[in-house]
Amino acid sequence: MKKIIIVALSCFIICACNKDMGSIDRTQAMLANKTWFLSHTINESATKSFIGKNTYFIQFSNTGTTIDSDGILGNYTIKEHNNHLSIFIDALTQNGSPAKYSYLIEQISSDQLIISYQLGGVYTKKIFSTTY
Repeated sequence: MKKIIIVALSCFIICACNKDMGSIDRTQAMLANKTWFLSHTINESATKSFIGKNTYFIQFSNTGTTIDSDGILGNYTIKEHNNHLSIFIDALTQNGSPAKYSYLIEQISSDQLIISYQLGGVYTKKIFSTTY
């Protein structure tokens, strides 16, 4: 009986000390060090496909910096609010103008990123894919 208690207590301590990666850290790990290519945009009036075309891309580093195909360079953070993750980008355009964006992360996996935002009352969803 004493051995069972010791084994159970040991298992409990090992499991309690095992840190699970939080949702922000998991998202950061899936997002970083890849080039994300825009494959589709969807809004209330149209769906556009960019598959097979040289189009918009964005890169996120694991140090919190980002750059895109338009030359916008800056920093990004991932935050959680009401069980939803968002990407906040604080950057500068090539001519030095501020560029601040916020996107709701609808879905992320190792090779697909779906974000959305609302601008001027129009809800837009962007779908990105990546290769390693």
